[in-house]
Amino acid sequence: MRSVEDLNGRKRAILIAAEKCFAAQSYEGVSIRDIAHEAAVPIALVGYYFGAKNELYHAIFEYHSSYLGNRLNQLRDARRQHTGGNMLDAVIAAFVLPTLELNQHPEGQYFCRVVMRGAIDQHEASERVARDFYDPMARECIAALRDALPHASNDSIRWSYQFMLGALLHHVVDTRLSHLDEHDAPLQHATPYLLRFISHGIRAATAEQ
Repeated sequence: MRSVEDLNGRKRAILIAAEKCFAAQSYEGVSIRDIAHEAAVPIALVGYYFGAKNELYHAIFEYHSSYLGNRLNQLRDARRQHTGGNMLDAVIAAFVLPTLELNQHPEGQYFCRVVMRGAIDQHEASERVARDFYDPMARECIAALRDALPHASNDSIRWSYQFMLGALLHHVVDTRLSHLDEHDAPLQHATPYLLRFISHGIRAATAEQ
């Protein structure tokens, strides 16, 4: 994740404010005025630094490009450095752990919610983000799963990717469990359970029937 110090004060404030607004409500429901109010800057300054709303939305993902690039590189390393049964767990870890690490920071939590909302709303701005930032990662992950599970069908691999993504996104944005169980534990304590859940789920889903 880029350091917030890489941006000047007001530009940084606008970007973080945009993350908060897009995390809290739908893309269509957020206005430039809302973002300017959250950032405590004149509305014209938002357009000066970022242009239209769709460009500001895209800039959020550019801001997190180092995290996205690191995640993609870890997937590639998992394909190169692991073989056989170890590869699947390495691929899952490469896909999951960077997001869990990001989600430990307040700014990262906002970003994870923006990602989740974009996946649900499927608006034009989110489709551009998917093409630019997430499609390369999805293709790399699916290719890595194929390498790790060479006897699995293409359909089972593609759906396994989809279900792994769903489990990860739901885990990082849904905090209701803390209200349901009096024996609450820090979110990071769930990491080994999530990894095992995904690993066993993929192995079962891709097994020959």
